[in-house]
Amino acid sequence: MGNKKLFSLLLVISVLFVSSATAYTLDDVEWSESKSASGTLQWGNTLKSGEYTVKVEDFNKDGFVSIGVYRAGQLEKKSPLRAGEGFEFRDADKGDDLRVFVKTVKLNIDSWSGNMVDPTAVVEVYERGLPEMDIVIKTDKDTYDPRPNAYQQIVTTIDVKNKGDAEALNMDLEIDVDGMELAEGKLTHRFSSVEKNKAMDTITLKLKIPHYWEETNVNIKVTTNSKDINGEIHEDTKTKTLKIKPAVELIVTKTVTPEIYMDGKAHVSVSIWNNGIYSVSSVKLSNTVTSDLELQDNVGNDVTLSFTPRETKAKVFEYTLKPTKTGTFTIPAAVATFTGPDGKQYTSKSDAPKIKIDGPDIVLSKKLSPDAVNPGDDVTVRVNVKNQGTRDASVTTSDVIPEGAIYVSGDLGFHDVVKKSKAHSYSYVIRVEEIGELRLPETTASFIDFEGFKGEKISNIATVTVLDPSSTSSNPAGSSSSDSSISGNPAQSGSSGVSYEDNIIDDKVQPGFEASLMVIALLSVYLLSRRRERS
Repeated sequence: MGNKKLFSLLLVISVLFVSSATAYTLDDVEWSESKSASGTLQWGNTLKSGEYTVKVEDFNKDGFVSIGVYRAGQLEKKSPLRAGEGFEFRDADKGDDLRVFVKTVKLNIDSWSGNMVDPTAVVEVYERGLPEMDIVIKTDKDTYDPRPNAYQQIVTTIDVKNKGDAEALNMDLEIDVDGMELAEGKLTHRFSSVEKNKAMDTITLKLKIPHYWEETNVNIKVTTNSKDINGEIHEDTKTKTLKIKPAVELIVTKTVTPEIYMDGKAHVSVSIWNNGIYSVSSVKLSNTVTSDLELQDNVGNDVTLSFTPRETKAKVFEYTLKPTKTGTFTIPAAVATFTGPDGKQYTSKSDAPKIKIDGPDIVLSKKLSPDAVNPGDDVTVRVNVKNQGTRDASVTTSDVIPEGAIYVSGDLGFHDVVKKSKAHSYSYVIRVEEIGELRLPETTASFIDFEGFKGEKISNIATVTVLDPSSTSSNPAGSSSSDSSISGNPAQSGSSGVSYEDNIIDDKVQPGFEASLMVIALLSVYLLSRRRERS
């Protein structure tokens, strides 16, 4: 018996609830201010609004236009209207409401026949207005750092306004703070109604700044669920994203002397700072030394460290570098890695600083043409002197004729100023007699620039092959030139791996056979003149 009474009571409450949600008249409806459909219609023309079709059924000479409302092909309502009149329609089964309004009617009556000619009506259709919430979330900052000593909170304000076309009923507001701890305020609110164009009182929250081991984005999300006059639920949402700095941040710095001369030294140091509020252990700090400069000290590549909060370890690595060539070079970054309490690995890098090396950079290369000859043949030796640096330099070179070769003509040395990024060349001729391979020693050079920086360089060793004429495989005509690596001794020249580029602006080639021919010509002229004197 008791259960039957309880069931009856619940049934009554349920009926009352449903009735309260749908028990309204068209007079209670707040219509949307925006048209759902409109147009200038002739007889038989239609407009579409959702599931409904509004059709012009007929006109009469009294200025009336007959309007019908259809759903699924079935006439739901029909009414004659004049300009400025309208009617409202409620579909109780579907829970929809429409308002049809006739703005103007043009009958276009013919003066001769008195009949209407293509009459038209401007018809507008409006649907029931719905609530819509405009949500604004504000915080005092967009980025928060938990590391400053002063206690901080995320102060959040939430403003909600009903910007829709109808009142909102029984609205629930929920705030999702993405796991952040609430310091002050409430995360849920309920409002019995929010009228159209009405703004609610500002909601204020205070949140504790969370502690993460890496920079993290968190969201504050506000969601409203409200009902319209027909009991339909409408959801609106807004999200604001905040950036939270890590509670522990290892800051690695790597510095290098920004600019030096070729005779100078660059100083490098690596330091690390725990800019955090927690201790960190087993931090591996790795430092890569550049291959573009020569390391002058015995220094390791990595070390393991531990830090208390805010602790700095200065000059963990400190060493000097010596330049081997000019140019601008990037020093590799230092890298710190550690594993956090969450099991994830975290990495911090320093900047990769640059260093500029100034000064002359002299490169010598020696070429032979041909590099395979028969005994008694001549070989042309060509020496190129190039300044790949950033400063001009005075260069003096010298060549040595090896045993087994005879000097024929040309210049065995060079002395001149070689400007930056420019090159000079000279050549001489030798004659070889002995069968086998003959190695020509390196060309040596000394240089000095206007800053007083000086040094020495050597070229590659060139080799000429003297063939055995009795051998049928001898074919010196098929050989053209010899071009070995430019830098015969990288440790001395500092130019290992650099390719020579033909950029010749001054070709100083000393006369060889041309000089001999000139002497013969002068001697012939002299003898001819003597004969004429005797005759």
